[in-house]
Amino acid sequence: MSHRRMDLERTPTTINEDRLDRWLHGRCALFAAALHRVTGLPIRAWLQDDPDLDVPVLVHAFVVHGEDAVDASGVRDPFDLLADYEHWEPFLVDMTEAEVLAIGEPPEVEPAMLVLAIADASIVAAGLHPSASAPAP
Repeated sequence: MSHRRMDLERTPTTINEDRLDRWLHGRCALFAAALHRVTGLPIRAWLQDDPDLDVPVLVHAFVVHGEDAVDASGVRDPFDLLADYEHWEPFLVDMTEAEVLAIGEPPEVEPAMLVLAIADASIVAAGLHPSASAPAP
């Protein structure tokens, strides 16, 4: 298996504005899973304990490279993401694709919505430029 290091360019994406809003507010778990599938980057999420439900709830999900967060808006500092969710006091966790989908999506993800998420994740991934292969462990 080849391991590649990704250098992330901080450039805006060209995702449709309505879909961008969907991926940032409401369907971020699906987009993070799609971006993970396209890039192989790990998933991280901001969660917050909900005292009414007595379980953590998803605030926002994204993938990470080093200390950078990558979501539908492009590359950002993960703490800058919180500016979009000011009323929350979340904690940061690493998640698997299955975990983020379980907490942030209905049990059955619509195949057409997944295809759309993967297509838009590919747009974001196009802004991530691969560099030299990382040394083998």
